[in-house]
Parts: sequence; structure tokens; C-alpha cells
Amino acid sequence: MNTEQLSQKVFSRPWFHRIDLGGGIVTPGVDNSPSKLQHIHLPEDLTGKSVLDIGAYDGFFSFEAERRGARRVVATDQYCWKLTGMGDGEGFKIAHDALGSRVEAKLIPVEEISPETVGVFDVVLFLGVLYHAPDPLRYLRAARWRFWRRISTPWITADRRWFSTLGQR
Repeated sequence: MNTEQLSQKVFSRPWFHRIDLGGGIVTPGVDNSPSKLQHIHLPEDLTGKSVLDIGAYDGFFSFEAERRGARRVVATDQYCWKLTGMGDGEGFKIAHDALGSRVEAKLIPVEEISPETVGVFDVVLFLGVLYHAPDPLRYLRAARWRFWRRISTPWITADRRWFSTLGQR
């Protein structure tokens, strides 16, 4: 796909995340996603790490983890990828293709995420998910200890009223 075709695809739809796709094309997301990086303390170097992004939406944080060297990134969503308009999952697909990404996409509800369904990860991103949950504590209880290779693995969430990072000692 050339720059003109990509630009047409990007600007013909609504976006949540602002993602730099290269070639001067930045998705017109309503969320200033890059500005959140300093607040979530995502490590600059993720070389060799595995990252699970729960509630990936358009995939900004998944693609950022890949850019920072993560060996494996799995982007999961179901809530936002089963909606219409901005939340139809097409934004993720467009960005994934434009970036030539290796990020794995998995359509799965939070309640079904487990080491058996997605694997075990060094870093778990849980950004902007809890306030959508009918039972936020159930989400946390179901997932908290299941994904980490070790207790010190960061669990990062943007739902500040709940936790800033879990598992960091």
C-alpha cells in the first residue's frame, strides 16, 4: 500500500489512539497516546521481553512495546474490537499492516485470558480496561498472578484510581 492509499484509509475512519505510521502519517486519535508513555513508566528497553497488552484497542502500546524491542507482543481485546465505528478493530489492522508489525492479535474477553489461552509474559499492560469492567476486581483476581514469569514483573495499568503498577517491588 502506498502513502496515498494509507492516508486515505487512515483519515476515512475514527481512531482512539494517535499512532505514528511513518511517512508523515499519524492517526488522528482522540487520545494523545504518546503523552501517556511518561506516566505508565514503560521501560525504554524491552529487548527480549514478552508483553501482553490487555485491551489493546488501536494498538498504540502494543506497537510501542514492539518498537522498544519486545521479542513477543500479544494484543488482546474483545470489548473494543466487537463494536462499530472507532471500536471495530480495523484501526488495529490498518496500523499493524502499515507498520509491518509482528504483534499477535487475539480477540478474547478479559475473563478468558489465561496462560493456557495467551501464554506467560514478562510485562502485562492493562491500560484503560478496569472502568469498562462490570466487575473490576474479578478482572484483577482472574489475571493478577497468572501471567508473570516472576513476582517482580511489572503490571501496568492506566486506571490510576485502582493501581499504578502492580508487582514492582
